[in-house]
Amino acid sequence: MTFSIREVRTEDYPILYALDQACFAPGISWSRAELQYFVKYPGNIALAAEDDQSTLTGFAIGGMHRRRGKVLGRLITIDVNPSLRRRGIGQALLSEIQGRLLHAGAAALLLEVAVDNLVAQRFYEKYGFVRTGRIPGYYLGRIDALVMEKQL
Repeated sequence: MTFSIREVRTEDYPILYALDQACFAPGISWSRAELQYFVKYPGNIALAAEDDQSTLTGFAIGGMHRRRGKVLGRLITIDVNPSLRRRGIGQALLSEIQGRLLHAGAAALLLEVAVDNLVAQRFYEKYGFVRTGRIPGYYLGRIDALVMEKQL
């Protein structure tokens, strides 16, 4: 499968929303308004992966913040069409987000992942993320999140 990475466009919003709904359970997936907020937030990076037929196959959103005087990147989400996983789409999106955040001055990249999402945890560990914390009740008020971090 061949695909390319590009910036998210306004006309992508309905597809991004549908992908997010397919990737995450109700209450964890975003509303349309939340998704648009993260895509449009100043300084955030929103990337789409599309195949050679121009079909959107996945997307990722990243941003930056400061903590104790350090600039840190934050991976807000990576969503890949469930039927197209394990084809390098998530890795390509992660790599592009990392590169852009590093170029913008981020020293590390952080993310949150549900403690019961073992597939995602293994994916992030494969690409150098380590567990650095836990947030009780982060998802739906009852599912803890693991905080993972990678130095850039």
